Amino acid sequence: MDQEALRSVVVGALADVESLQEKLAGLLADIDGTAESVNIPRQGRWSREQVHLLWEGSKHLTGVRALFEATAAAPGETVTFTEVLKRSKLDERQQRNEHARLSRIAAGLFGAKRWPIENWQGSHNANLGKAEMLYRMDPQVADWWRNLRH
Repeated sequence: MDQEALRSVVVGALADVESLQEKLAGLLADIDGTAESVNIPRQGRWSREQVHLLWEGSKHLTGVRALFEATAAAPGETVTFTEVLKRSKLDERQQRNEHARLSRIAAGLFGAKRWPIENWQGSHNANLGKAEMLYRMDPQVADWWRNLRH
């Protein structure tokens, strides 16, 4: 194995260890009741501090702001990509680009492309002619975010 390939393997292993450590620390905090965190389906465990770090790194992006505003305005409820677009006033391509930037910022901070907002692809929408992305923010995350954005 050449040195660059070996380096890639080691970097990947370190990211795996960090991810496991974060998950175990979150589970321990849940067991002990010592730290507040929320498990977001398919996005992992999030703390107020992590939401703060991600927001600080991405709040300059209009599309990200719209995503957070739309989902925080209806905590625990499903929000469509169309609703986010209406709020951001960006075109679809730019909105998707800003979501990709949010993922890259998260990867840089936490070693994984994850958000404190649950997201998934909905079923085919006959009116749109395609499936639409759907989003949901946990009520606790919404509360944290509302306090952080000021």
